[in-house]
Amino acid sequence: MPNYLIRDGKKVAQPAFRVLLYCDGSLNDPENAKGVLALFNLFLETYGEEAAWIAIADHERQLRPKKLSEKRIDDARSWLATPNKSWPATCRIVGPLSDETHNIVVPAFRVDEYRMVYLDISVPDDPARALPFAEAATEIIQEMPVIACVMGFGFYLPQALESLVSWLPRGFERYRTAIEFMVHGATMGIRKTDEGYRWDESPELDPNAPADLQPGVPDIGWRTIVGAEFLDRLPNLKNALATKPEVSVEEAPKMTTITAGEEPIWGDIVSGEDISAYQAVAQALAPVRYPADIAYGSLFGNQYYEPEGRARIRAYLSRFD
Repeated sequence: MPNYLIRDGKKVAQPAFRVLLYCDGSLNDPENAKGVLALFNLFLETYGEEAAWIAIADHERQLRPKKLSEKRIDDARSWLATPNKSWPATCRIVGPLSDETHNIVVPAFRVDEYRMVYLDISVPDDPARALPFAEAATEIIQEMPVIACVMGFGFYLPQALESLVSWLPRGFERYRTAIEFMVHGATMGIRKTDEGYRWDESPELDPNAPADLQPGVPDIGWRTIVGAEFLDRLPNLKNALATKPEVSVEEAPKMTTITAGEEPIWGDIVSGEDISAYQAVAQALAPVRYPADIAYGSLFGNQYYEPEGRARIRAYLSRFD
């Protein structure tokens, strides 16, 4: 298994199994509230004994971490289930402070609302635990108004180290399937917004980008869930992936769930792990892949005017090609 990503001799981004979810609407919508609460409970049932801190914030509460306790868990459940939460609304649980890294570690749960509802669950990269957790989480997620979701191994960067996000991505150079961005970074490119990159202008930095850029799913993972708003831009995915029997495709009216193999892998090029299933999924989803010209200013901070950073982002987005 991978070690931490190291920067200037310090351990910064932790290997983890990650679930990144983006849903239509707000945390006050019943479908989202029900689903997020179910994921919150599943997280605590599976990893609660390893969690240490909790924080809830909205217009009336400041984001101040407190020691995890049953009383505070009950408070969080009530908050998640109660409508009329005011923006900015977020609930977060994280693991303890590490003597080794001097920062918090996984397991971590984070749900926020900005442009959409988005959620990051990052847990230890132990397949024996992560796989059953992922299957149970998928059942919950499939009942939610999903825009997109990606699951798989990757690197978790604590919120306190967000200033280092522009230093990423780095792990993919060896671990091809690693998911490295922070959850909020992809919200700008999943749907067109009036912020940041101006969607109505021609791309300035990527000469190969189409003139009419379209939103895309945040990444390709071991499991990728594509919401209804992307499906009309895609071929029949069961037909497109028919030559890869290890890839499963589950179709539903509002989303399609694609799983690249029985369990996630890191895609370690040193040990020669076969990533052909991921490559096949990436090829099938080519029309809705995350647009590079948007990624320069969103996925890993704003790197529009950093040639080295843009080159890393291009390489990350094309790592399955």
